[in-house]
This record gives sequence, C-alpha cells and structure tokens, in this order.
Amino acid sequence: MSRSLLEPVSDPFIQNPDRLRSARLIIGVVVLLSVMAAELALSARQQSQTFDEACHLFAGYRYWKNVDFGINPEHPPLVKLVAATPLLPLRLRVPTVPIGDFKAVEFSGGREFLYANSASTLLWRSRLAVSLFTLALAFSVFLVTNSLFGAGPAFLALLLFVFEPNFLAHGTLLTTDVAVTLGLFLGVSSFYFYLRKPSALRLIAAGLAAGLCLGVKHSGILLFPMLMVVALADFPAVRDAARENLGRGLVKWAVHRFASLFAIAAISLLLLWSFYGFRYAARPAGVPMTPPLSEFALRMSPGPSAMLLKVAHWHLLPESYLYGLADIAAPQVHPMSIFGKTYPTAKWFYFPAVFLIKSTAAFLLFCALAPFASALWRKPFRREMLLLLIPIAIYLAVAMSSGINYGVRHLLPIYPFLIVLVAFAAWQLATQLRALAAVVALLALLHVASSLRTFPNYIPYANEFWGGPANAHRVLADSNVDWGQGLIATKTYINQHQIKNCWFAYFGSLVSDTSYYGIPCRPLPTAFASLLQLPMPIVPQQIDGPVFISATEISGTYWTADWANPYLPFQQIPPSALIANSILVYDGAVDASQVSALTHESAAIQFARANLFDRALAEADFATSIAPNRALSHAVRSSILAAIGRSAEAQSELTLAHSLASAARATH
Repeated sequence: MSRSLLEPVSDPFIQNPDRLRSARLIIGVVVLLSVMAAELALSARQQSQTFDEACHLFAGYRYWKNVDFGINPEHPPLVKLVAATPLLPLRLRVPTVPIGDFKAVEFSGGREFLYANSASTLLWRSRLAVSLFTLALAFSVFLVTNSLFGAGPAFLALLLFVFEPNFLAHGTLLTTDVAVTLGLFLGVSSFYFYLRKPSALRLIAAGLAAGLCLGVKHSGILLFPMLMVVALADFPAVRDAARENLGRGLVKWAVHRFASLFAIAAISLLLLWSFYGFRYAARPAGVPMTPPLSEFALRMSPGPSAMLLKVAHWHLLPESYLYGLADIAAPQVHPMSIFGKTYPTAKWFYFPAVFLIKSTAAFLLFCALAPFASALWRKPFRREMLLLLIPIAIYLAVAMSSGINYGVRHLLPIYPFLIVLVAFAAWQLATQLRALAAVVALLALLHVASSLRTFPNYIPYANEFWGGPANAHRVLADSNVDWGQGLIATKTYINQHQIKNCWFAYFGSLVSDTSYYGIPCRPLPTAFASLLQLPMPIVPQQIDGPVFISATEISGTYWTADWANPYLPFQQIPPSALIANSILVYDGAVDASQVSALTHESAAIQFARANLFDRALAEADFATSIAPNRALSHAVRSSILAAIGRSAEAQSELTLAHSLASAARATH
C-alpha cells in the first residue's frame, strides 16, 4: 500500500535532525541569507522609483495615519502597511486627497507624497522593510526542503533561491509579487505538513499562512484550489483503506479534509478582516468611494458582478477588498511585447517564453536534468512530488489564460516549488555518480556567476542563451526590462559625460520626477501621456542628442499599436550606449519626425477641444506634412475635418489612415 500523507516520513535520507543542527550548516544558511540581504539592500539604493511604488507607499501611509483603505484598493493592505511602517516616526509633508476617481487620486497623490519629501529616504526605508518578505521566503524554502528531503537538497535550494535574479529584482520593491509568492508557498506547505501530522497548532499555522496570502494580493485566492487538489492527492491510499472498512474510513477521511479546509478558510478570513481594522467601509467617517461599487462592478461580467454586489450587501468581505476583486475580475485586453514584436492582446505562450528568457541558463539546465533523477519517480516520494507540482500546474494554467502579461513578476509563485523540486533531483543525481556531482556543482557556480554579473540591475536580467541582460530590451519590455528604475544610473551617465542638454522619453514620467534626480533633459512624449491625451510640448523634427529613451517606450508595449508608436524607427538604429540595460542612448543629430508629428497631433486635439478648429486643422496639416505615412496623423486630421462639416475630405483622410495602418501592420 502506498504511503499516506498522514504518516510520518521514515526514509533516513529525508529526515535527519542532526543535519539541521549541524554548526556548519547553520553557518552556511546564515551566510547565504546575509548575502541575499546585502544584495537586496545595495541594489535598492541604486534603483529609482518603479512605476507602482509611490502609489503603494502613499496608500500604506494613509492606512496607518487615516485608516483610509480607499487609496489603492486594487491590492489588499498588508505589504503597503509593512512598507510604510518605517515612515511613521518621520515628519512628512502629506498631500490632501481630493474627491475623485480613486485610480487617478492614488497615482497623483503618490507622486506628490514621495517627492514632497526625501524620495530616496522614503524608498530606502520602505524597501528594506519589504525585503523581509523575500528573506522570509528564502528561509522558508530552506526549511521546507530540509523537512521534505534533508539538509543537502535544502542547502542547494537556498543557494539557488538566494542567487535567483528575479527575486533579487523584485524582492526589494514596494509591490505585492514576492509577498504573495511567500503566502502561496507557506500556505501549501503548511497544509501539507498538517495533513502529514494533524494538530490544532499546525491547522492554525495553515490558516494564518492562508490569511497572509489573502492579505497581500487578490490572486492569493488561488491558494484554495491548490489546497483542495493537495487534499485530494492522497485519495487512492485512503480509498484502499476504506474498502476494508465498508466505506466508513472514506467518509471519515472526507469529513476531516473538508473540515480542515473550512477551518483554514475561516482563520484566513478573520486575519484578512483584521488587516482592514474589522471595518467594512473603505473610507473613514462615511466618506464615499468614487466611483461607487455598484458602478465600478459593472466592469465585470453580469453574473460575477451580481454576486459581488450581494457579497457587498451582506458585508461578507471588506468594501476595499471587493473593489480589488472587481478590478482584477473585469475582462481585460492587455498588449504584450515579446521577441521584438508587440501583440494587441495576451498570448498563451508569453509566460513559458518569459520563463525561458528570465531564468538563468544553469537553472534551466537543472530543470532539464531533473526528470533523470530516479527518486522523482519512486513511489515513496509521490506525495512530495504532487505537493510541488500541483501549485505549479494550477498557477501556470491560470497565468497563461489570464490575459494579463505584465512580466516575470507574475510568474514568481512557481519558482519556490520548482527550486525545491530541482534541488532534490540535482542532489539525488549528485549522490548517484561522481561525474554528475561535478555537473551539479558546475551548474550551481554558473547560476551564481550569472546572477552576480547582473548586479545591481537585476530587473532587465536575461540569460546567456538570449544574449544576456544587455539584449533583454530586444526580446522583452515593461517590468521585465524597464519599469522606471533607471533614473539614478542615467544621472550618473549624464555626470560622467558632462551633459547639459538632452532629451528623455522616460517610461515613468507620469509617476516620477526626473528633476528630483537632477536630470536636465527636456521631456519627450510617452505612451501613457498619449493614451490620456495630455498636452505635449512641441518637439522639432530633428533634435540633437543625446536622446535617452526608455526600453519600454521603444518597444511599443503601451502605445495603441505599432503604427502609433513614434519611437518605432529607433528599433532599427543601434544605440550609442545602454544605461543599466534599460535606457537607450542616441547621440548626434536624431530624426524625430514621427515624435514631432505626435506632438502636433496632441496640439490639434487640444485646440479642437477648445473649439479652435482653424488652429487645430493647421496643427493636423503640419503633422501629416512632416510624417505623411503616419496613420494617426491622418486619423486626427479626419476627425477635425468631420467636426467642421467637411465630410467628404474627412472620409478620404480616414480611408488613408486605415490604409497606412494596414500597411504598417503588414510590415511589422
């Protein structure tokens, strides 16, 4: 009969308490954790604010000071509370929160909050606090692996984790990705250990882990289908035992499993409510949310929307948490950029491709070797393999079908489970043959070396199979490469080259302040400014470099289409330099006709809004004259002609715009 989850592990290879108490092992673990802490702290100093950080930090500070959970309800509060805790002793200038759409308020308020104070100090303190989630995850990977497979695999797993570039990239940022990874890993692991040896203390621990998971990110709800499948994973063994007892054993088993899941859910919900101060209303003192939940929930499909409003009616979950559920459950169309091509919608192959690009070459080889470890296929380890593979399969399936392809940070939850699995397999292979031990040692060294050579710019990491970090911007974009973190490195470059005049298309311009870092560049248009139809200063057709352009802007990820991206021509021009593997530099005289046309389109739109149609048409005419093949310029001109009653000309311009857009799609 196969071993049950409820039975203690008896294999001496798996359990040896003396190993954990070994002085050398403890020293090794402390050294590795210290190395990771140093990597996180030193890299945090050298990265400017990424896109979401100011918003999250402002929200966390408001939670503490005003108990206002109406700021940034898209994410539960735990990470933001931890991030803002070191700021509480400081005397800070805090902006007032105007009445308005919470999404607009949180980003504008976050920028004002961060840069009205010492942004570097606030980011440094809060990033150190958030790094605790990463260090806790590293230690959890070691403890779980040690309990499952012994000290050798545990130490190797810790080594792989400590030098995993993606955790070093995101492990110190004020975001929720690493924290939810910790919650999912602890939630599944603690439930497994409870099933192996049930006790009230282990059940409470599993519930607290689940509450942590819910309290950091809404996708943490995926923990519960994972727990359900893990609970059913032992069904064959219990079924065999139940046959000998006329089914009574099976009923007892089922009652126990579902009762434990119910208890974990109850504990986790209690903890979730505690993060919101056991208050339903998102905002204090009866201040309403804008827009109201009944309106915001219309973003969802009718069925889920009605269900969410019923939950709100009965106050089963905090109002702020429900706003976040409505936000992530709404149908979304998200463009993606990969392999140098921009797609208008998400593709299923995005996350597998990102995994192959963003994982170290050595780790990929570890994964390729793992199936050759015979222990993975041995019956005594079947439950442990299911424990590790079930969360990977469920999370990957959801990620690939979610339609949200923001970057490898959304794939982080599979890494701890995969690291534990790979470390066990590699250790098994190393103990079978001395030659394989040498291979394992070499791959571990290559993993460490590939990570170290990336310091301190971990965000744009790509492995050697894809040309390394310097080539990442050619195959990926967004938070995989350039998330706004390059301002400090750009300032260093400007100082080294004594640059006084320059141009900068900076991805994070709406949420960051380049002047805070002393960057003297004149701004160039960005995708978000275009999407929001914000006024843009006119840019000449030709500008003198250096011109700095964020990799995300060049990629076209957030432009409405390839043909709308004014920086598309730069994809074919080798840059003069690459700053922090995320900011491209172009020296000399630079043809900016497409960018100039965009700014004249923007001026035309602003004049049309003010009913100054003569001036609007003049701007549109000029845009089409300097960029005659730019579809968007003709589309803007068409709309202005239609507004002044010149319908035939408007239709002709619109037809031309469609033709140019189709030709651009065929080319790119």
